[in-house]
Amino acid sequence: MKAISRWLVAGVSSLMLFSTTACGSTDNSSNTSNPKGPVTITFGTWGGAEEDAQLHKIIDKINAEHKNEFQIKELNVPSNYDQKLKTQVAAGTAPDIFYLPDGEAATYAANGVLLNLQPYLDKYKSQYTVADINNYYPATLKNDVYQGSYYALPWIGQPTVMYYNPEIFKQAGLSEPKSGWTWDDFLKDCEVIKQKTGKYGFLLSNGWPPVYDFIWSYGGDFWNKDLTKSTFDSPQTIKALTLLHTLVTEKLVPSQAELANVDIEDLFRQGKVAMFMGGAADGNYAAQGFTAKVAVLPKGTQQVTDLGIDDMAINAHTKVDKETVFKAYMALLDAIDHWKIVPPIKQYAANLEQMDVPDAPGGHTPADRVQPILDSMKVARLYQTLPNPTAMQNFWNVLANDVYEPLLMNTSTPEEIAKKTQADLDALLK
Repeated sequence: MKAISRWLVAGVSSLMLFSTTACGSTDNSSNTSNPKGPVTITFGTWGGAEEDAQLHKIIDKINAEHKNEFQIKELNVPSNYDQKLKTQVAAGTAPDIFYLPDGEAATYAANGVLLNLQPYLDKYKSQYTVADINNYYPATLKNDVYQGSYYALPWIGQPTVMYYNPEIFKQAGLSEPKSGWTWDDFLKDCEVIKQKTGKYGFLLSNGWPPVYDFIWSYGGDFWNKDLTKSTFDSPQTIKALTLLHTLVTEKLVPSQAELANVDIEDLFRQGKVAMFMGGAADGNYAAQGFTAKVAVLPKGTQQVTDLGIDDMAINAHTKVDKETVFKAYMALLDAIDHWKIVPPIKQYAANLEQMDVPDAPGGHTPADRVQPILDSMKVARLYQTLPNPTAMQNFWNVLANDVYEPLLMNTSTPEEIAKKTQADLDALLK
């Protein structure tokens, strides 16, 4: 559920107005410097139990290496993280370093919450790999700049890839997906799989996979470049919606009734569905006698995939010496970049096969996945966020109500969906 959870977090996240006057200090109980020993630096995270246990090992190692300078104290909030962080920010008790969902850095920075990283990056870019902006995949940095300076940096850049069951392709007499395959190829594969095996070709649900993967692939988009008008009602977008509509009308995907009260990924694990779009770090999906393989998403008129990003930032109002906090920040970024798939640092990503990733078979990324993942990173793209948080919240509601529901329930044509969605997206801009 990692990729789905990431999309849903982005979909329901809304930003409150911060009281910058309340951010003048952090929690005194955890950040008071001790001149006779290392300072304590708090670190706000959101991982679940298994992920948090892995992160603890990373933090313990960093603390051992810097035992005379600082000790990182993790403050984990596995649920309702955004709400908790905003409450802490308003109360002046936010951690010294903390995770941020992608797209929120500029809003936090505009309200005086985040430390401007630019002077530190300029000073230390030759000392730390993660401090040199040129080492990052450019797309991973898109939402971290405010007024020309960086206020956050990514710790994961997860492109969406196509997971597929090679056994079902074999049963259907089909070749496995190859680089350069198209949505037409994909649709034909789904049809043959249904005809030859009786199994579904693909999975669609309300909210996943991201509809913009299909729209971008055919050259469509939600808005024009200056965010003054929606461009949803375009021939390109309608072509993408028609593909999804065909999957539903030809019963190449499970019905919504079949998806009720089930983890949709389980249908893939159980061998009932041949293909499933998920994040590159989502795991091996090994079950029912097969181990999933991955491929770059099919293309329409262009090759593209969406990119899931999570960021890390420094509290502008930390009481700890900022140079020391930045050093801890660098240590965390570097260590996590060696842990997560896909690291946003290009030279780290090139070594995926050797990276220690607990949820992958053998503790590392399977060799046959490395190239499709790296190819996906090259064409990965972030959706454009609206500057108004309330409008952005409503954007996800529009997708759910105007696009996914009528498509999946087959209550509207692609043309009708495109027209209504464009009108509602235009209303958001106003």
